[in-house]
Parts: sequence; structure tokens; C-alpha cells
Amino acid sequence: MPSGVNQAIIAIWVTIGLSVISALINRLLGELSVEKFIIYILLCALFCIFPYKLAKGSNPTRWIYTILIVSSILLMLGGVGTDMPKLDMIVSIVVLPIEVFAIFRLFQSEASSWFYK
Repeated sequence: MPSGVNQAIIAIWVTIGLSVISALINRLLGELSVEKFIIYILLCALFCIFPYKLAKGSNPTRWIYTILIVSSILLMLGGVGTDMPKLDMIVSIVVLPIEVFAIFRLFQSEASSWFYK
């Protein structure tokens, strides 16, 4: 596995970890109901598939991850989610450059060659 792909996978794990920590804090502060918290954690668990499949060299996973992240960035810029808890908004802003870095590393020539092996 190229080092860029490994760095992207680590970056994705960091974003997932920050999201889980944010959800836990929001739940403890009463910002999230139990139902929303469970849905949030299940979505984070679902996102754990991405680093696993990327480590296996799945090119479709690389594209799906990119589409999801770009879509979420566009939705944020469009104002969707303005009612989310402040901590979630801060975490979203913090993870944005990490996610852009991960996508950048996943599409460098060395990584692209590896995904198309």
C-alpha cells in the first residue's frame, strides 16, 4: 500500500474518531436525544467500512467516499445543518481540511496506480 493511501486512511480514522467524540459530548450535554445519538453512532460505524475497504484497494470505495465527502461539503456551504449543535459545526470545520487531505492523497498518481492494480 502506498504511503499516501495509508495517510488517507489514518486521516479518515481521525475524522471518524472526532465525530464519535463530538457525539458523545453532545449526548452528555443534552444536545442530542438518545435516538439521534444512536443514529449518529450507527452512521459513524457505517463510515468505518471506508478505511477498511480502502486498505483492501477498493477503487469504488475511493470514489464513493469522495462523492459523499464532496456532497457533504456542498451541503454545508449551502446552509444545510445550520441547526446542528455548535460542537458539531466546529468539528465539521476542523475535519474539513483533513477530509480534503485524505481525498487528495487517495487520488495522487501513486495511489491511483495502486487502486487500478
